[in-house]
Amino acid sequence: MTLFNVTEAKRLASGFYPDPTICEKPTGGYYMVNSSFEYFPGLPVWESDDGEHWTRVGNAMDRASQFPYDSMDNNQGIYAPTLRWHNGLYYLIVTNVNRGNMILTSADPHQGWSEPIWVEGWPGIDPSLFFDDDGTVYICGNEGGGPDEDGNIEPAGIYLSAIDPDTGTVLTRRRRICGGITGSNPEGPHLYKREGTYYLMWAEGGTESGHMENIARATDPFGPYDMYPGNPLITNRSTHLTLQAIGHCDCAHFEADRTLMVFHGTRNNDEYPAQGWVGREPYGVWFDWADGWPALADQSYDTQLVGDGQANEQAVAWVTPSIDEDGRFMVISGGSDGNDGSEGGTASAITIDARPHGFDLSHGPCLIGTRQTDVRFGFSATLVNPKSLEIGETGVTVYANSRHYMVIAAQAAANGTTTVEARVYNAGLVTRLGSVRVPSAPALTFRVEGDERGYRFLVSSADTDGESVLDEAPGKVLSFSNAGGFTGIILGLYAHGLGQVAFRDIAYRAGR
Repeated sequence: MTLFNVTEAKRLASGFYPDPTICEKPTGGYYMVNSSFEYFPGLPVWESDDGEHWTRVGNAMDRASQFPYDSMDNNQGIYAPTLRWHNGLYYLIVTNVNRGNMILTSADPHQGWSEPIWVEGWPGIDPSLFFDDDGTVYICGNEGGGPDEDGNIEPAGIYLSAIDPDTGTVLTRRRRICGGITGSNPEGPHLYKREGTYYLMWAEGGTESGHMENIARATDPFGPYDMYPGNPLITNRSTHLTLQAIGHCDCAHFEADRTLMVFHGTRNNDEYPAQGWVGREPYGVWFDWADGWPALADQSYDTQLVGDGQANEQAVAWVTPSIDEDGRFMVISGGSDGNDGSEGGTASAITIDARPHGFDLSHGPCLIGTRQTDVRFGFSATLVNPKSLEIGETGVTVYANSRHYMVIAAQAAANGTTTVEARVYNAGLVTRLGSVRVPSAPALTFRVEGDERGYRFLVSSADTDGESVLDEAPGKVLSFSNAGGFTGIILGLYAHGLGQVAFRDIAYRAGR
């Protein structure tokens, strides 16, 4: 490919909000929804008047009844939604990998979403709906390796059937309509129609450096499909651009002269090989048409690694990995109480009932946190009374998954003092960065700073002068290339042991 075909892309939201799907509102403007994987509340919903400036309006999945599972682990949960509007309802189809494919509906996303309508007999992930103008509704998605209706193993590819979206009933036999170009993980398909022609868009090449988006067209939704000669439509593979792993597109105004396309990508630093850890974020671009195809071919996009450098406090949206069924985490913000996942302000208070478990999810959520949305940031929280923890440790974590995370932790008080230590956990390898002993009586303030290189850990006490710097840790430990996974970084609070701890003055500051 050539590097001359590079333009700037507009980042629509910061932090891990992958797999964007976009839908036009009948009154003008747009909604966008993203994957949330194991985190609850899930399926974040955004709104925009112009497709460029977006406001968070809530979560489509905000009740435990919408998110059933028998067990939960990292990178499970909710995959790749598709949002469409039809006859007064928004239809949101999505995969719960712990249960199956399902549809949520809403007449007004500001007012909440329905209980799940389960799509029985439709295996695989990344489902999408298409409402044809003859009244037929189609479901497409990717699958490979599972049995078909006759018990034969289905080859990898994109499959299509007719469906009743109000009952979840699949009406016709599944048919494989596309195997992709490279044959490597064709996924995230969407079906559109323009001037009587059906267009199929899908991602492939995996979710990392080989990620790309392709397009094909046909006169019948079941094909045969003709591949676009300019494929891949977009990709940043084999480049050293800041923006990497672009793909998983969805479009609005597909039938118009100019089409709005959203996709996700990761911001990477200048090291070699490049490292990114904030998460897959949504971007938006407009494209024109030429000769019945998008006027894009092997198109690359780039972005800035950091923002404008201005420091400003931001509101935080609390999430937990899996559902807090025991009510261990209580968010107190703006004078009102809320359970896990409550929308908090820049200065919140949280109480946590400690449990004698670590960072795995086999016993429920291990932390409560908010997304890291900036490469350069500061996150701080004050532990009100270190003596309230009887056994174990409590503090702040920079969390990618249960095997890759960092902590600044206060041990349970002993003999009038508390030991505070910063550690890095890397697939079983534990690195102790630094520690300090402080009096147990006053409150302790933990602070984490982030930049292009990684993270810096600091602690202060009312009885000590200034802050103690415990050390720094490279962010590459939590990068996709090392930690793997589909999410991003959570800045969290935790308490593992026995007792109830309280944090106050919790703040996230973007930029430095």
